[in-house]
Amino acid sequence: MSGEYQRPDPDALLQTLQEEEKDRGKRGRLRIFFGMAAGVGKTYAMLEAAGRMAREGVDIIIGYVETHGRDETEELLKGLEAVPRKKIGHRGIVVEEFDIDAVLKRRPVVVLVDELAHTNAEGSRHAKRYRDVTELLDNGIDVFSTLNVQHLESQADVVEKITGVKIRETVPDSILDLADEIELVDLPPEELLKRLAEGKVYIPEKAELAAERFFRKGNLTALREMSLRYVAGLVGYELRDYARKKRIRGPWKAGERLLVAVSPSPYSEYLIRWTRRMAFNLKAPWIALYIEKQKALSPAARITLNKNLGLARELGAEVISTADEDIVSGLLRVARRKNITQIVAGKPLRKYLSDYFSGGNIIDRLIRRSGDIEIHIVTRPEPGGAKPRLFGRFPGEPNRKGPPGEYLIAAAVIAGITVVNLFLAMVTGYWTIALVFLLSIVLLSLYVGRGPVLLGAALSSLSWNFLFIPPILTFRIARLEDALMFGMYFVIATVMGALTSKLRLKELALRAREERISGMYEFSRALSAAFGMDEVLDTAVSYIENSFQSKVAVFPADEAGASLGEPHKSGGLSVGDGERAVAEWAFRNKKPAGLFTDTLSGGGVHYIPLAAPGRMAGVMGLRPDSGIVFSLEQLGFLQNIAYQLAVRLERERLSTMSRKAMVAEESERHYRILLNSITHELRTPLTAIKGLISTMMDPSVGNDTRIRNSLLSETQGASERLIRLVDNLLDMSRIESGRLRLNLDWNDISDILGITMGRLGPHLEKHPLTVNCPDDIPLIRVDYNLMEQAIYCIIHNAMVHTEEGTPVCVSVSGAGDGVTITVEDEGKGLPEEDIQKLFDKFYRMERTQSQGGLGLGLSISRGIVELHGGSVRAENKATGGARFVIFLPVEMKEKAE
Repeated sequence: MSGEYQRPDPDALLQTLQEEEKDRGKRGRLRIFFGMAAGVGKTYAMLEAAGRMAREGVDIIIGYVETHGRDETEELLKGLEAVPRKKIGHRGIVVEEFDIDAVLKRRPVVVLVDELAHTNAEGSRHAKRYRDVTELLDNGIDVFSTLNVQHLESQADVVEKITGVKIRETVPDSILDLADEIELVDLPPEELLKRLAEGKVYIPEKAELAAERFFRKGNLTALREMSLRYVAGLVGYELRDYARKKRIRGPWKAGERLLVAVSPSPYSEYLIRWTRRMAFNLKAPWIALYIEKQKALSPAARITLNKNLGLARELGAEVISTADEDIVSGLLRVARRKNITQIVAGKPLRKYLSDYFSGGNIIDRLIRRSGDIEIHIVTRPEPGGAKPRLFGRFPGEPNRKGPPGEYLIAAAVIAGITVVNLFLAMVTGYWTIALVFLLSIVLLSLYVGRGPVLLGAALSSLSWNFLFIPPILTFRIARLEDALMFGMYFVIATVMGALTSKLRLKELALRAREERISGMYEFSRALSAAFGMDEVLDTAVSYIENSFQSKVAVFPADEAGASLGEPHKSGGLSVGDGERAVAEWAFRNKKPAGLFTDTLSGGGVHYIPLAAPGRMAGVMGLRPDSGIVFSLEQLGFLQNIAYQLAVRLERERLSTMSRKAMVAEESERHYRILLNSITHELRTPLTAIKGLISTMMDPSVGNDTRIRNSLLSETQGASERLIRLVDNLLDMSRIESGRLRLNLDWNDISDILGITMGRLGPHLEKHPLTVNCPDDIPLIRVDYNLMEQAIYCIIHNAMVHTEEGTPVCVSVSGAGDGVTITVEDEGKGLPEEDIQKLFDKFYRMERTQSQGGLGLGLSISRGIVELHGGSVRAENKATGGARFVIFLPVEMKEKAE
């Protein structure tokens, strides 16, 4: 082989194939006109491109374009179809917004949607316009839009630092990952300032204010550099993608993976943006990790945490939550499991007392234990802000040292132990008192947090010194050994209390994790035990309402999975038309909507799509009780429950379809058998009757009495066969419909057998019949005619399906609880595979297919016997031949009377 051949990397080829497959999908294409600030000409460039495409015959329309009253921009609108804007009442005024429903109904090839970072008015489907664009793309519609660099979420804080202006409308950087083309619209700062002064950007009053604050040459130069760098980075990625797709030789090295630690602190927002910028520069995936501790967060902290994690998710991070009482251990455990190469953490701006007893603060321990993982320590400057107190905490951050009540408990326990020790000191030495205090600290750490334990250790040390170590009632220690004992006591009490408290918290964290796993297992087991769609939904709704303190409504999908049905009756949540529309949006787009999301969040209900593999099973809605905010862990648990419920509903649907298919297949088989059999069984006697009548109408035959009587006899036989066929069909239909009524009376089984033998007249000539019916057989209370027919069908079946001359024996035996009628033949017996099917409707053994009949005789016999409370079975005799056994219960005459 040539030395120039380079084997492509398999992972790179796989990624290329996956991306090409994605490109061939039905998702729309996004083209963004990107600039450094308002007024550079993004909307103008977008309209020029749209005009060229319209002249080429492309179906392109205007969804929303903001001209700001510029004549040259409005001139470009001519010749382009525009969708009317949606009017929404907002704070007493009417606001015009982009009408996404009108565009989805119109379904153009391309739609223009200006100002991607725009915030929609309340009452719109989505809180942000970029989400409207995402929905259009999901529906296969191409979109042209505009965006300024300051509106990127990862750049907003940098822009605020440069310009001093707070950026309130932002879009996640991940929206640019969806863009198929980004066109940079650039303008020198001098030219932009000139346009601003000429009133081509804002009206004069607003332009003057903008020039003083935002539109300064230094600011514009910095913004221009940011936009150029950002687009240059995107071009670099495109070049690398091109090299990979074309298999151009290059450095195929493993990429970086970043992890950022997220907490309820508002400073986490800055860390997330910083990590996003770094991940963008490295073209690396990144993870936002929250370490959940045992201490419950306050509602305000929970809201801040959800906001931070939502920001990370919007910026393209993989959001993970794990439980661990040690932040450093949790970070490194997840980092090593996820193959993280760089960890981003916030620089501590304050100290905790516990840091002195735990080997340093979090950053120090993280650096020491990180190994080959790089650590980035990031701080956010707060100009003009107050410096955090030594033992302060961030707003919204949970109290790490325990709630105030635990401090009071610790102080009260030490006070009580001190009183006990005052009495104990009368009979023992003061060194023994130290052991009692030490025991109290260890026991106290089993019930309170680390901070209260440290307080208890300090109070116990001071109490022991002041009240028990000579000289008493002073803090002075006279003897060296007492001073050493006091120092060791304080260290031992503090360390043992902290370690015990830490172990207790770890145990509680493991218990909480176990409870979540057990909850998932219980839910799965409950769903597995449920049978039928109604029971499955009843079980799921009851579990979710109890576990999440919420009202629940489940909208199952129709059989085709194309639309939502009505809410299931098991749900306790009443849903109006507005909420129904939110559920349908979540169903169509396969995304959560409503509460805790940015899509149609005004109704107070959280909707989760029930997405089973390959199909949508429905939508589940939850309305939490007042004041409840779901945590990230709860939302993740809900997603898992929703997936399990969707899979279970899909399994029920498939099971129902399978049963229906089996019934349809069985019905089709019965239909074919019935049609073929009836066609043959009806046609044969009718053809015989017609032929016999035609023959008798011949004068040469009709005058011969002997021939005429023979023909009449054959006609009678054919008629009886036809009547028997019709009777069997009628009897089978009456038995299955449950309309067959028994005319019960006391009868002698020998009388029934006598009538049966009379009906078998012609067959007795070919098959010798032996009947053994003792005189002491008790009377049985049966329907005489039906029971005679049941016995006749079984004996007739034995004679028809055995060779001519084969004897048949009928024997009757009685016992205390019933009468047994046994029909035996000396034939070849029954195939083992056919014994269990003999009494099924329309079933005929292969060797009897040519002997006629519908296969209803034995089925009718079983139905009649079972109506009388009896049973019938078939089996082979050990000596050869078949045996049919009928058991009929005997109802005593005295009891009946």
